[in-house]
Amino acid sequence: MYRCSIQKHSGLVMSLDAFYFDGRGSRRHPVRLAAGDGCLLIEGENGARAVPAANVRASEPQGRAPRTLRFAGEAAFCEIGQSAELDALLAALGQRDSIAVRLQKRWRWTIGSLAVIGAMLAAAYFWGLPWGARMIAPHVPIALMRGVSKEALERLDKHLFKPTALPEARRQRLTGGFRALAANDPALAAYGEGVILLFRAAPRLGPNAFALPGGQVALLDELAGLDMDDAEILAVLAHELGHLAGRHGVRQFIQSSVVAAFGAAWFGDVSAAAAALAAALLDSGHSRDMEREADDYAAAALQRQGQSPALLASALEKLETAHRAKTRRNEDGPAGGYLDWLSSHPATGERIRRLRAMRRVPPRRMRRKAKNLFNRGDHDGHGEKREQKLDAEFTEDMEKNF
Repeated sequence: MYRCSIQKHSGLVMSLDAFYFDGRGSRRHPVRLAAGDGCLLIEGENGARAVPAANVRASEPQGRAPRTLRFAGEAAFCEIGQSAELDALLAALGQRDSIAVRLQKRWRWTIGSLAVIGAMLAAAYFWGLPWGARMIAPHVPIALMRGVSKEALERLDKHLFKPTALPEARRQRLTGGFRALAANDPALAAYGEGVILLFRAAPRLGPNAFALPGGQVALLDELAGLDMDDAEILAVLAHELGHLAGRHGVRQFIQSSVVAAFGAAWFGDVSAAAAALAAALLDSGHSRDMEREADDYAAAALQRQGQSPALLASALEKLETAHRAKTRRNEDGPAGGYLDWLSSHPATGERIRRLRAMRRVPPRRMRRKAKNLFNRGDHDGHGEKREQKLDAEFTEDMEKNF
């Protein structure tokens, strides 16, 4: 059975129980293993053999799972449980674990490796993914995103939206103002005639407006029903046009698709692109830099129309008042759970102050600032420095113009 017999060997190192498989069948044969004279010695009921240590290939340890000892050029192998005695036998044969295996046995290295992997994944998610999305977004065909946006809108119409109840006259006024804001803007040229204003109602969402990456901007009745005049609502719509000009929806779609693809590969759960987009529209907010870009775009667009960026600041204040009132109602009673505009477009006092400061900034310079922002990365590792620089620039503008 073992092809060669052994009579006597000196310097034997222990003897371990194992199972021998001859490679011709599935039957296992109990044997004893030992190391001596530079060979692995195998002895069983059918005979004995010696295998040169250089021809022995030991599998890597996997917890308490049995390990295999294979022999170069043969189908035969031995199976033996992992133990300290096996490690000593392999050491006697000159076998040494790989660096990866040795590091796995040191808990400090294991914890350190996990920490490094976690940091790399976090860096890829928070910086690498947004940067990649920004680089890819300008090359994504608008026609492709228009089709995805159409399907996402159909899903929302089916499950969430209701027909608008706004009077026809007001819809026409808002549509006319919206078209004037978007007219002859090179930043929106790629969308062609696809930049359109849609009217919907969604009581579960509350006061809201959002832009789909295909060029559609949806205005909900709940937002139009707040204590705002049409000029303030148009300022909010100008902000949404800023998201279109910056391809923010495309960038979010790319990011959510990468995360969904990673999740599908890891967990085996694949969802449709339109479903992912619909969820992203409702559940994910824009980054702080995206909000800055959209605010600056809206300010420049309003100034081109002879309007003050303070209109958007006023709209933000009214939205914030409505948001706080809703929060108090939810604290006093059962939570209704709707997502208003501030939930996905976080407004802060800093944003409102910046918008009120912009009223004195010359329109040409304001448009240049907005254009420069669209040419910068969303997350380039210098976000705080860039914010300080922008705030300093706006402070300088205020001092020169007041």
